[in-house]
Amino acid sequence: MLAISPKARIEIDIAETWQARALRAAQGRTAMVLLSVLAHNYDDAMLPLLQVTFPGFVSITAPFLCSAGRIQKTGAVTADLVTVTGRVAKSRVFYKNEIELRDDFRRLADGLKLCDSEREQLFVCVQRWVVADRRLDPLMNPRDPDAKRLVN
Repeated sequence: MLAISPKARIEIDIAETWQARALRAAQGRTAMVLLSVLAHNYDDAMLPLLQVTFPGFVSITAPFLCSAGRIQKTGAVTADLVTVTGRVAKSRVFYKNEIELRDDFRRLADGLKLCDSEREQLFVCVQRWVVADRRLDPLMNPRDPDAKRLVN
């Protein structure tokens, strides 16, 4: 029987987490947003997660998201993007609305065959990533039954 060192066992355990599996499976826009979602939620654990998930990983390269998500008054989900040239593109639209964001991550969860608890963790992370919803009326009185939550 081959003995596995404690460090190797930890690396195997990390590689089998839904976070590592999602990072390996995600592509394109989904991968870019997922990396930002995970960095926003697991800041201290990101470097080990990326090093285990992608052996030889040193650092992320542009383009990448440098902010959390925000829902604009139009409903579009945006984030700031560092371009290949190093310029920061503010409030770049990644999803036309939160339904498109939800559906994109639902497809990822379906493709990974995540269990219910893993799905819940993923969507809690996505929810936390959206740090501002500019559609909400800041002057709304929550006790007023005729108040409108949406500004537009």
